[in-house]
Amino acid sequence: MAKILLMEDDQDQAELLALILMREGHEVTVTCDATSAIERIGREHFDLVVSDLFVRQKGVLVSDGGLRLIGYVRNGARTGPEATAFDVPIIAMSGVMGGPTDSHFLKMAEGAGANRRLEKPVSASHLSDVISELLALKG
Repeated sequence: MAKILLMEDDQDQAELLALILMREGHEVTVTCDATSAIERIGREHFDLVVSDLFVRQKGVLVSDGGLRLIGYVRNGARTGPEATAFDVPIIAMSGVMGGPTDSHFLKMAEGAGANRRLEKPVSASHLSDVISELLALKG
């Protein structure tokens, strides 16, 4: 099927999402932050990126999350003759944190270049439908 990069800092969530995607026949690479994801994108081709927006390290929210990854993918941070944006569909996901700005961050992700935004928890069938739709559009 597709080669998917999954950036998720919560290990339990990452394992669950990876399992769902692998059961659909996808090859999944999991990273826990934008730095690791960017490193992988620089070396490998991916058909789709699924990214959590917020990353916590040792319980503290850090800036190495989904908005950074989306910006890199859309704006092409490579240098030299390879400087280019990456034409890969992106799904931005975030859990509801309980504040009025929750959906605002997902809208920011769309503004930064995410093709779709999903609130966690997301059902396996809905995630599968969105992935299928984006991969079909990519051709």
